Amino acid sequence: MRRVILVIVTLVWGLSIAAQEVGPTSTLLFERVEWDFGRIEESAGKVSHTFTYTNTSDHPISIERVYSSCGCTTGNYSRRPLKTGEKGEFTVTFDPEDNPGRFDKRITLVYDSGNGRTELRIKGVVKARKRSTEVIYPQALGAGVRADATYKAFGNVAQGGSRSMTIALVNTSDKGVKLEPEWEENSGMLELFLPDTLAPGEVALATATYLLPSESTRYGLLRDKVWVVIDGTRSKEQIVCTAIGVDNFDKNATAKPQAVVSPSWHDFGEVKAPSTQRCTVKIHNEGRAPLVVRNVTPREGTTISLVEGTEIAPGQTVLVDITFDVPAGSFDTIFGGGMIVLNDPQRPARELRVGATVKN
Repeated sequence: MRRVILVIVTLVWGLSIAAQEVGPTSTLLFERVEWDFGRIEESAGKVSHTFTYTNTSDHPISIERVYSSCGCTTGNYSRRPLKTGEKGEFTVTFDPEDNPGRFDKRITLVYDSGNGRTELRIKGVVKARKRSTEVIYPQALGAGVRADATYKAFGNVAQGGSRSMTIALVNTSDKGVKLEPEWEENSGMLELFLPDTLAPGEVALATATYLLPSESTRYGLLRDKVWVVIDGTRSKEQIVCTAIGVDNFDKNATAKPQAVVSPSWHDFGEVKAPSTQRCTVKIHNEGRAPLVVRNVTPREGTTISLVEGTEIAPGQTVLVDITFDVPAGSFDTIFGGGMIVLNDPQRPARELRVGATVKN
């Protein structure tokens, strides 16, 4: 009996491998798509790794566009088309400066007239260099007061729930100062507690808390901007906090919706400026309860046809039209899209992203 089970498992495994082999393959075949730098020293500077690939198609191919997950990661490559069977190299460089700790970065390559796409991944751990006060507290607020950050992204906050984050402050001057908050943009959902005073050399924490009442229906992006008034003078920079209001899924019934968005990222390719680009996105409900659109927040220059309050029944698909206006004077790669908030407990906040490369 054990031999029979082993044979069956082997056959299934073999069929799975065969299915993978006969399925669609990339026209650029990379020897590997991931590289682990291990532990690197921040003080040692940039590190690089070269990925190699082969054109396995029957026609010349070149890399057309490259999208990086952050400015600390760059790619170097030849734009010359590769002939069939020819090898190419793509070098990824990571700058560890001001990036201590673990990192995991991705670069997406688009090629073959937009039909091919490969994601390269680099990761590792950066050992931090010894830091000065100016490095630990890079934000100068004024009068000798510095902060370790002036922007805090809280992520999802449930109705009836709360989340808190802290900002470290230090007084580098030789006299005590008085601190007061002055709101410029107030969602009404954020509580900010500043220390009343800071003595010379004192380090203290400011605490920011997003608190959504249980009866709240504040879905989507919450944003707050606060000046720190130091001895009667506004700070050089504002403290900016953002959060996303979502459902409290702990109180929901067993039956749950499940959204499948396709595509969540659309590349318009090369476009001219000014111009208007359009695409359609499908949202399908694979769950067992109605999928409800709680909030739609388009980015500047983007129009999204989806309406708040829309219900998508289990098994139903809706089409969403996205219009992206490429403004005059644009250059290089630009992005648009927007955020939608759904009552999907797995991923309540979704980004509908579009991008284009301006060629005039």
